[in-house]
Formats: sequence, C-alpha cells, structure tokens
Amino acid sequence: MQIFHSFAELHCLERPVHWAIGFFDGVHRGHVRVMHSADTPDALRGVITFARHPLALLRPASQPPLITPRAEYKARLIDELGKADVLLCLPFDARLAALTPEQFLDTLGEACRVAGISVGENWRFGAGGCGNAERLRHEGTQRGWHIRICPLEHHLGAPVSSQRIRAALAGGNISLATALLGHPFVIAGRVEHGQHLARRLGFPTANIPICPHSALPPAGVYAVSASVQNAELNGIANLGLRPSIAEQRKLPRLEVHFPHWQGDLYGCSLAVQLRRFMRPEQQFPSLDALQAQVLADISSLDSQAITPNSPTSLSEN
Repeated sequence: MQIFHSFAELHCLERPVHWAIGFFDGVHRGHVRVMHSADTPDALRGVITFARHPLALLRPASQPPLITPRAEYKARLIDELGKADVLLCLPFDARLAALTPEQFLDTLGEACRVAGISVGENWRFGAGGCGNAERLRHEGTQRGWHIRICPLEHHLGAPVSSQRIRAALAGGNISLATALLGHPFVIAGRVEHGQHLARRLGFPTANIPICPHSALPPAGVYAVSASVQNAELNGIANLGLRPSIAEQRKLPRLEVHFPHWQGDLYGCSLAVQLRRFMRPEQQFPSLDALQAQVLADISSLDSQAITPNSPTSLSEN
C-alpha cells in the first residue's frame, strides 16, 4: 500500500482511484464495508483519512477518545482489512476545514483521476459539515464519478459505530467492542525503558506508553496476547497508573509480561490484544504483596505462553 500525506503527492498516480473517505477510527466492520465498496474496474482502491480527528481542531473540548490513536497501526488495519492500494492521510488543518464540499471535490479531482467515491450514509464533509452523502452523490455524478453510499452496518439491532465501540470499551465490555470492530481490540505502541522494577521482582515487562486521547477499557490487569517476531505469546498486562510504584509523574501505560520468556524489545513496535479482564488495578502495601499477586495472576491464565522457536526479545521494565 502506498501512503501519501498531501493532495500534491497524488500526481504520481498513473491509474484512476476509487476513494473511500472517512476518519475510520477503529477501522470497524462498517468502515471495512465502505472500503470494500471502492471497487471500480481498472481503478486503484484508495482510502482518504485524516491525521487527527476534525474535532481536535474545530471543538477541542468535544474531541472523542480514539480507538486507533496511532497512525501507523490505523494504516496497517486499512492495508490488511480494507485491502487498499493507496492511503492518503491528510493533516486536518484550518485550510482543509475551510473548503466547501465543491472545493474539496475539485481539489481531489485536480490531484488525481477519480474513478469514484464511497462513503457511509451518515458522512458529512466540507466547511461546517454542510455536505452530506446526497450532496456528494449530486456533485460526483456531475463530475462523472461512481458514487456509492453505503448503508450502516448493524450488530444486535443497532448500528456499528466508533462511538458505540468507545462506550463498550469504557464500560469494560471488550467482547462487544471486538464484535463491533470485527477484529481484536489492540493497544499498540513502541516499547520504552522503565524503572526496571518488574525485572527485579522477576517479571520483566514490555512498557508501552498510552497515547493521549485514547479510548480505553477500565484500568486493571488483563489476559493478553501479541505476535512477537512470528511467535504468538500469551501473557498478562497491567493497564493504568501503577499505584503501588512511586513515580514523579504518573502517566497511563500498558506493562506486558509473557511468562517463561526473556529478551529485549526496546524501541520496537508491539500490538497487544486485550483478551480478558482479570482484576482491577490496586495499590499493594509492599512489593512482596505485589509480587505475590502477580504470581497468582500468572497462575490463573488459561494457558501457558508460547515459547518462540528462535531467539527473540522482550523489553525488561
């Protein structure tokens, strides 16, 4: 999948593109349906999205938490699930926000040959959100483009939406969030150095910082899994502020431990699937008490971690 970040970069495309357009937070089942509808014969399948949520610029206080806050992981889902040939991730800035619906479509049409555009039935575009799907249909038809307006996907009698997934996560209903997404809920990030306290306690962990404005389930300990250098590992993870650990600045993070496996992943990207809530995050009276609880958490896992066939590495926090 080719990735671009401006309209000007699209001039290099030699074939027409059928674009699926939206913010696509979470890349859920409804989003994938829109992407798959961008299938005009002999055209590339393209996706247009934005580097930040439009409300982050227009009404910052109303900006929702994001299911896929990291652009690189969102792009990976668009590539794998949406089967896109081209991704245009635009910076949502004041200039873009000021374009009328007609100006936005004109700008796109000047940048590349447009075969068609696919959107969800509730899509809005243009300054102040004045454009809707029917306006797109009218304007696109005038330009000779194939326009596809996709009906909303439903699950358990209600539409699939990013807002509904955020609510499911906030309520701790990971199974519902997963069903709505159509793929596991993941916390992704680059492994960082920590205090190395978990290593001293005998439980080396991969320390992943949480992006600001992330949609998250409640703080606590979770059964998790991740693919590490072609090995599927099961483990436990603490999501939250680590109340038992003295720190100058408390920031939310995910600390992942894979039993019976050692190594180093500092600086590497890791996508961790939250499978099952085990217990709330809590403060312990001593490090010995914390160590005893971690041992109990490990013993309650459904299965042992899978040991990789070849030497790989996990960061030690």
